[in-house]
Amino acid sequence: MKMETLPVETAVEWITAWTDLEWPVSWQTAFAIRDRLGWIAESEDGRFFRTVLTPPGKEGEGVIGARDDHEFDGVVFLLATPVIRGMKDETTAPTTWAAYESYVTALTKIFGEPREVRRHSGSNKEDRESTWYLPNGSSFSLGAQSGIIEVSILSPEDTWADLESQRLEEKYGPDWEEQFE
Repeated sequence: MKMETLPVETAVEWITAWTDLEWPVSWQTAFAIRDRLGWIAESEDGRFFRTVLTPPGKEGEGVIGARDDHEFDGVVFLLATPVIRGMKDETTAPTTWAAYESYVTALTKIFGEPREVRRHSGSNKEDRESTWYLPNGSSFSLGAQSGIIEVSILSPEDTWADLESQRLEEKYGPDWEEQFE
């Protein structure tokens, strides 16, 4: 299966539609952004959606997050058609990493240097994540594995939890949670 990726300009448009929001964000605002981007609601409550990357006959992978089922707290969407195991070909990994690097370059020009994490480099399980922390207290991450490129926009509350987890990991080590159970 050939992987299709969004043009850089479209990916940047999709991401920046969510990055300058004043929090808390109303459901009305979140759904208006979804609709303006041309994403199509799939669920009765409007939180799950399809994009131009969703193959015909498949469910959309996009989701508008809710804290306690009532407060908007972020959104997750793909920047490429997902290619699952067994469907990957010799172009999947190079396509993934070329698109990912193009997106990171464009986003860095707008938002500055991200926090970058790379695991399993050079293997077929390699994954990369770049995270930008925004002036409004929110953040977003661009994550990729061979065949998948995903964006997660996080609320200020979820961003705080992420930063606190990083702080505790730095202080107590990678298994810090086990020390407090």
